[in-house]
Amino acid sequence: MSLLDDIRFCLKPRCPVCREGRLFKPWSVDPVEECAICHTRLGETDVGDGASVFMIFLLGATVVPLALVVDHFFSPPLWVHAVLWGGVMLGMIAVILPAVKAYVILLEYRHRPKR
Repeated sequence: MSLLDDIRFCLKPRCPVCREGRLFKPWSVDPVEECAICHTRLGETDVGDGASVFMIFLLGATVVPLALVVDHFFSPPLWVHAVLWGGVMLGMIAVILPAVKAYVILLEYRHRPKR
């Protein structure tokens, strides 16, 4: 298990056990109840707020400085900031949140105690 394999897993979320079955329900970031390939119970994962907290820190550390730089150099009206950065943040959430949640699920399966 290398970092490159983990990144590949997160960009195309699959079952953390067999790495073939789908991890999420279609058009959602909710895990499927059971892997269609290896029948691992994925619905029992407890991701909690880990992915959301990471996204808050990531967006805050990237979007806020960008907004300050744009405001300093271009001084657009406030409504331009609201539309521009709202769209940027929604786009980043749509792309990055499934990958972050898949990584948290992968770490949960990798480090959980053996039964």
